[in-house]
Amino acid sequence: MNNTTAPTTLIMKHIFNASPERVYRAWTDPKVMREFMCPEENTCTEAEADVRVGGAYRIVMVAPDGEKFIATGTYRDLVPNERIVCTWSWEEDDPALERETMLTLEFSPRGSQTEFTLTHENFRDEQQRDNHAKGWGSILAELERVL
Repeated sequence: MNNTTAPTTLIMKHIFNASPERVYRAWTDPKVMREFMCPEENTCTEAEADVRVGGAYRIVMVAPDGEKFIATGTYRDLVPNERIVCTWSWEEDDPALERETMLTLEFSPRGSQTEFTLTHENFRDEQQRDNHAKGWGSILAELERVL
């Protein structure tokens, strides 16, 4: 489910058939991240994560034509099995296009399942938000498969 509370904010919810511990671990284990952190036909070739407040992550996604997309960020808040808050930025060819956004991932137990909420804020405009909605939707589908 997508919900847009503002032109620069994306909220997505998903129910995973896995515990919050398992879903949280997927977002914090670089080996698992490489399995799902890429939309559609892209491939995640690198995932690094220093999972601590102030630690950084870096994800490299490669399109079928070889173009690389690199996302980086810094962890701002971590509550194991409950919440991850981090910045999210794309490395751009034109530095003027770079924009730091904020990503919040919440993991809530629902019996043997996890209610997952992704909130991505501070997009440049609606088009950037909508592009991310498509990408995140594909990533969440991949995560469902991995879990």
